[in-house]
Amino acid sequence: MGDKKSPTRPKRQSKPSSDDGYWDCSVCTFRNSAEAFKCMMCDVRKGTSTRKPWTKFSKLIISFL
Repeated sequence: MGDKKSPTRPKRQSKPSSDDGYWDCSVCTFRNSAEAFKCMMCDVRKGTSTRKPWTKFSKLIISFL
């Protein structure tokens, strides 16, 4: 159909090199070394979610709404 060019997506920006070798704790936000498997400040394991699990009580409250 002609010389139409397909739109190009912008490339994702990689993380700045200053962040390499570190991970931020999801609980206390302390910047830990990449080798650490738990936070040096609060002992939370690397990759731990801060979401609270559902309990029977919270399900009971939702059922009344």
